[in-house]
Amino acid sequence: MLVENLDHIGIVVEDIDQAIKFYQNTFGMKLIHQELIPERGIKVAFLVGEEENETSIELLEPIDHNDMNNTVAKFLKNRGQGLHHLAVKVSDVNKALEELTAKGLQLVDSAPRKGARGHLVAFVHPKSVMGVLLELVQPKEL
Repeated sequence: MLVENLDHIGIVVEDIDQAIKFYQNTFGMKLIHQELIPERGIKVAFLVGEEENETSIELLEPIDHNDMNNTVAKFLKNRGQGLHHLAVKVSDVNKALEELTAKGLQLVDSAPRKGARGHLVAFVHPKSVMGVLLELVQPKEL
């Protein structure tokens, strides 16, 4: 599996609006995308530094902080705010999943799903990646 680059770093936050302001005011980052993903029960926002094509920070907030069936809400309750996942860009997420399965890695997703920004995504279980939840991101066709 060939990783093209580090796409983004996912950070779970209590209040996405407050977190956006923090990253903007403290680090001069700019908001490039924000959306509500009701089927996953989350709000997301992407921020970058001066170069828009660089690795971004994805902020994640659960829509319902009390929904313990939601992985982001559960993460926030159990661990608090902080690093949630690393995301790498791949050209073909289906092929990447096949290759990782063949190598014996444990997957969270056996097939890709629609993620933020309309990209195809799939997750690799932290048990297979030295304790790090890894997201595979295949950017949508433009």
